[in-house]
Amino acid sequence: MGVCRLPGTGSKHRRIDIFVVPQEEFACSLLAFTGSAHFNRSMRLLARRKGMSLNDHGLYADVCRMGEEKIGYGNRLPTPTEESIFEHLGLEYRPPEERDH
Repeated sequence: MGVCRLPGTGSKHRRIDIFVVPQEEFACSLLAFTGSAHFNRSMRLLARRKGMSLNDHGLYADVCRMGEEKIGYGNRLPTPTEESIFEHLGLEYRPPEERDH
C-alpha cells in the first residue's frame, strides 16, 4: 500500500495498492481485485454450487466439503486468463466494466 497525490494545486491524496502474485494466480487475483464485492460473492457461490472453490489464489475443482467445512481442497484448474475462469464455470465472459450489472 502507498499514497500518492494527484497533480494540481489543492489536489487530493489517493491510496495505491500494489499486489505481487505468482503467475499461476494472476487471473484469479485480477478477477478478485477488480470486481465488486457482490460480483465476487456471486462468482464464489456459483463455484461452490458446482463443487468448486474460487478465491484470489485459484479455482479448484473436486472440492470436498462436510457441511460448511472444506475438508479437501481439490485440484487447481488452469486459469491463465480471466476468460478461462468464466469458461470453467460455464459462464459467458464479462469484462470488468460490466461486472456490476
